[in-house]
Amino acid sequence: MHLKQNKDRSIFSSSPGEMEVDVEDSPTTSPVKQNGMVVEVAGPVVIQYKDKKNREKDKKMKNDCYCWICHHTGNMLCCERCPRVFHIKCVPLTEEPDDDWICPCCAHLEECKKLGDRSKCCRTNLAKMLPYALDRMSSSGTEAFQQPVTTDVAPNYFDFVHYPMDMGTLRQKAKAGVWQCTQHFLDNARWILHNCIIFNGGKSRLTALARTVYNVCQHEMLEISLCPDCFLNSCTADKDWFTRVCKKTHRLVWAKLRGFPFWPAKVLQRQGQQIDVRFFGQHERAWVHESNTLDISEEPPAGNRNKEAGTNRVQAEEEMNRYVENLKKAGRWPIDISKVKEDRDEDEEEDRSNTDNSAPRKKKKVPTATLR
Repeated sequence: MHLKQNKDRSIFSSSPGEMEVDVEDSPTTSPVKQNGMVVEVAGPVVIQYKDKKNREKDKKMKNDCYCWICHHTGNMLCCERCPRVFHIKCVPLTEEPDDDWICPCCAHLEECKKLGDRSKCCRTNLAKMLPYALDRMSSSGTEAFQQPVTTDVAPNYFDFVHYPMDMGTLRQKAKAGVWQCTQHFLDNARWILHNCIIFNGGKSRLTALARTVYNVCQHEMLEISLCPDCFLNSCTADKDWFTRVCKKTHRLVWAKLRGFPFWPAKVLQRQGQQIDVRFFGQHERAWVHESNTLDISEEPPAGNRNKEAGTNRVQAEEEMNRYVENLKKAGRWPIDISKVKEDRDEDEEEDRSNTDNSAPRKKKKVPTATLR
């Protein structure tokens, strides 16, 4: 393999007939830069240089050697802003870009920096919430990911891993306010999984644990993105956390699941005609079709009187009433329908932006409970 440079951008190119290594199943080779060349060798590597100039050049070149998407070696497109490298087909791109190129992770980070405090979750608030997310990521069996890997534990670790990451480092940077947004944190947490696949293989027990850690991280970042206030309130020991008023305007609905009566709930997000709600009472989550919801009123909808409901339903309605009282004190009741509509449009637009070839959806009118 040789190192092809185009201005400040670099491509790792393989020679004809050279086979790509399946890193997930057998990370037996490590591509390294040697004498201005990128080569694949087995086992630990000692890098030799013809002169000081090549040594200094390689110190500046901090790109990884394994694709960020598939974790395989091959012809790599290097990001100008971070160590990540990609196969052109994994980005995906149809051809090599002519200009300096930044990866999707860095492009998203640039957008986040432009928003600053206007983003749904600015750095100040994120620094408060990420320690709770890291606590939930640190389940039993994840001790191997809590601290940096040392050569005492794995002597050849840094022959394969070019950008080490661990939860201790994530926590320190969270405390320092380094992470710009939830996606920035998630992209860096993914280094734990990426490095584990590279060094241990895709079928390793440690890799399975790393995938679990990353899945938990994805869930926690989604919860923060949906409503930072709800996430932070849920992490407290206050039993009335669900009745606190959030900065985000939550649409209130009566939502009906099969086999249950209409139940009071907050809307967290929507995808098309499906609505993600969290119920008052036990605070359980569910996706319900919009046709099975009614806009909230100060009285239960017809056929759902308190006398017909059990203790759980009564407690749920009492909690909803406390929430409504808090909304009134904050001057947020009745709920500003136009503000809710903006939130709904924003969720729909975000959903469309994350779905390829998606057409604008027609909104379905929601039946409204009669006010009494």
